[in-house]
Amino acid sequence: MLREKLQSNPWIGWCVAIAALCLSGFLMYRNFSGGESPYSPERMREKVTIKFTDTGDTMEMYRGDLDYEIRTRGEGLDKAKGIINPKTGQPTGFPYNPDDWDGMIDRIAKQREAIHGKKDQPAPVAPAAPAPPPSPGT
Repeated sequence: MLREKLQSNPWIGWCVAIAALCLSGFLMYRNFSGGESPYSPERMREKVTIKFTDTGDTMEMYRGDLDYEIRTRGEGLDKAKGIINPKTGQPTGFPYNPDDWDGMIDRIAKQREAIHGKKDQPAPVAPAAPAPPPSPGT
């Protein structure tokens, strides 16, 4: 039945063949473009140029190291606080591409939110220790 249908309407077979070719071309393009994952090894080994706004100095670091430094911050994520400048100790280092920085902060914040179930907030401060009990002779 299928064979008879395709013989009477050959355009159906051509449409299926063209769709299969388009799908395979898309999959090959996506596979070879290298942009399939923000955490691919190739992407994590890219060098990113960081410029410090307070001194104007620049430095290069691997994208994986930049990602690690952002993730290991104790406080909440803030787009206005960059990488720590080794000369001044201030968080003033940002990649040249601001969209790159914003995208990285947003992606890490969403992942933290998915894990913790709430918006990224500063780490809670430990409560003050209770007062010691009065000494027995007073």
